[in-house]
Amino acid sequence: MNIIIISVILTIVTAFILGLKLSDNHKGLVYKPSLRQLFSLIWLVLILFAFITIIPANSVGIEYNPFKGGIQQITLQEGFKFKNPLTKIYIISNKVKELQFDNVSVQTNDSQWVNAIIQVQVNIDKNKANIYFSKYGDKELEDIRNIISSTIQKQFESVTVKYNIMELLGEKRDDIVNETYKLAAEELYKDGIILNRLILIDTDAGDEIERAISEEAVAKKNVDTAEYKKQQAELEGEAKVIEAKKQKEANDLLNKSLTEEILTEQFIEKWNGELPKVTGTNNVMDITSFLK
Repeated sequence: MNIIIISVILTIVTAFILGLKLSDNHKGLVYKPSLRQLFSLIWLVLILFAFITIIPANSVGIEYNPFKGGIQQITLQEGFKFKNPLTKIYIISNKVKELQFDNVSVQTNDSQWVNAIIQVQVNIDKNKANIYFSKYGDKELEDIRNIISSTIQKQFESVTVKYNIMELLGEKRDDIVNETYKLAAEELYKDGIILNRLILIDTDAGDEIERAISEEAVAKKNVDTAEYKKQQAELEGEAKVIEAKKQKEANDLLNKSLTEEILTEQFIEKWNGELPKVTGTNNVMDITSFLK
């Protein structure tokens, strides 16, 4: 709209100037229409730019038409676009932005306060940019970081109040972060904002709580170590029992297989032909049977 007004004004002014010439007595300027005033129409070429707009990469265009109810539902995508010269186009970036909130304070169900540092990655949904624009105008995400921070904190605390401090700082930490992400993503998307990622960078519950958690972790590790050693000892004991059982079975089998005939044969194979120099009535083996 502005470019049309400017081009018309420039055309009129230029035409007027081109119509001026010196009077016959050369004592002043007088206005007299002439063909050279047609050159002033060149300014009307500017009007053509009122019908064209350029949407940059990673952006969408929001069309505001006061004659059709204001913000239009259809967003303009990247590239050259034709438009109504009477409308205004607002450019909304949908690039992913990284925001960090350093003082997110929440409470747990055992009335402990925790200060957290949370980092998020967000961007405006190109298909819902008109919803975002209707609430925040053409502001960047950095410009509404306080609103985003407030939403994150509210949803974070709605989760942390269901857990105690030990769970928040310990084994339930990932569950709490995941649940917070889902709730915050749903809430932000109502305004056309996509929550791509939420990271709980750090938590601070005070020195006393941190020390108690550390001591609990050490105690748990000691219990786990003792349990591991117990299991190892049980396994080793079972292994020894199994080995002893196998050895006993092998010995029993060997004893059953050592008959008198086998022992006699083994004795003959190893005998050097000499009789024992000392004999008695309690000989271990009677060799008279195979000396015949």
